[in-house]
Order: sequence, then structure tokens, then C-alpha cells
Amino acid sequence: MLWVIIYLFFSFILEGFMSNIFFSTLSDVSIFSTIYTIVAVVVIYPYFMNEKKYFLIVGFWGLLFDFVYTSTFPLNLLIFLLIGFIVKLLNNLLQSNVLTNNLISFLCIVFYHIFSFVILTIVEYGDYNIMLLFNIIIHSILMTLIYATVGYFIFKLIFSKFGLKQIK
Repeated sequence: MLWVIIYLFFSFILEGFMSNIFFSTLSDVSIFSTIYTIVAVVVIYPYFMNEKKYFLIVGFWGLLFDFVYTSTFPLNLLIFLLIGFIVKLLNNLLQSNVLTNNLISFLCIVFYHIFSFVILTIVEYGDYNIMLLFNIIIHSILMTLIYATVGYFIFKLIFSKFGLKQIK
């Protein structure tokens, strides 16, 4: 469990760090942008036997994401929990490997952006259009795949090297 918390904390901090290093605006999105915490939520799922703990952790990080990065409480809490259910569903349908990890990570990032876009458009939170949504999704592909791949192999190495089992 400690490795999961460290990885999620690192991903959460990396979120802020990367946005400061590779500054981007809504009209000029960096190719280094993705939602690292969501990718981490995807990577850690196969290591949980106890789904209740998984969803508690996902909810906690969604809530923290709301307070620190977006101030749209409880939007990200809800989105993170929905993403947790998507991750659970897709992991039960697909064999766990690096390719499916990347696919699920990308689909979850797309879901996050689409769901956020729809909700923020409904409540007229900002001036977003569909082209901006596509621009954000396209620019997040590279870093999502890189971070998902690295996370997958790091967790696989850690759990096999230390003989760790699934988190109960």
C-alpha cells in the first residue's frame, strides 16, 4: 500500500510541477500535459484485491484534486470515482498488460476531458468550444502513453522484486 500512496503522491505533485515547467494556456496546450493522477489511478488498479480500498483512495485523490488544482468541488471527486468504475470494468474485460494499460489510461483521460467539458459547458463556467476539447485531448496523448508505460513497468518491477501480492 505504501508504494501506491507514494506513486499517487508523486503523480499529484507532478501535475503541478509539469504545469509550471511547461506552461500552457487553453489556446496553447503543451504536449507534456496529461492528468498524471488519473493515469496513476489506472496503473494501480490491478494491484488491488479490495475494491473498497481502491475506491476510497480514488475518491480521496479526486477530492484533493478538486481542492488543490481546480476548485470545482465536488466535480473531480465525481469524475475520479466514475473513472475508477471505468477502470474496474475495462480491467475485468481486458487482459492486464502494457497495451491495455495504455489504452485504458488514454480512454480515462478522454473521458475526464469530455465529462469536464460537458459539465462546465452546462453550468456556463467558461468559454469552451469543441475544438478546444479536441486540442486538449490530442496534446495529452503523448504524455499519457509515456507516463502509463513507465508506471506500468515500475509497478510490475516493484511488485515482482519485493514479492508483493495484491492489496487486501
